[in-house]
Amino acid sequence: MSNPLPATPSTVENGKKIYEGKGFCRACHGADGKGLLGSDIDPGSLKGPLPRDFTDLDWQAARTDGELFWILKNGSKGTAMASFIPLVLTEEEAWQVLRYVRSFGQ
Repeated sequence: MSNPLPATPSTVENGKKIYEGKGFCRACHGADGKGLLGSDIDPGSLKGPLPRDFTDLDWQAARTDGELFWILKNGSKGTAMASFIPLVLTEEEAWQVLRYVRSFGQ
């Protein structure tokens, strides 16, 4: 599955608005997309894996948009990542968020 939305500045900006607002992705992944790395939260105080660092170029290269969409739809077992589609985001909003997430790897 590939992202049906073009990687235009408008699509990325819409994704950013959703990431920071309605999708509340920023709460765990941070404004800089680095997850909790560099935050004032002690990673040792958390159970399970830290939120994904979207600036990790190896991770960006290893994941397709279809895989990331699946995670938004189904959550990620063993992590705090819950299902967001359709309870929080529409499919179109999820694709926009993924365009913004991809911008962290550039």
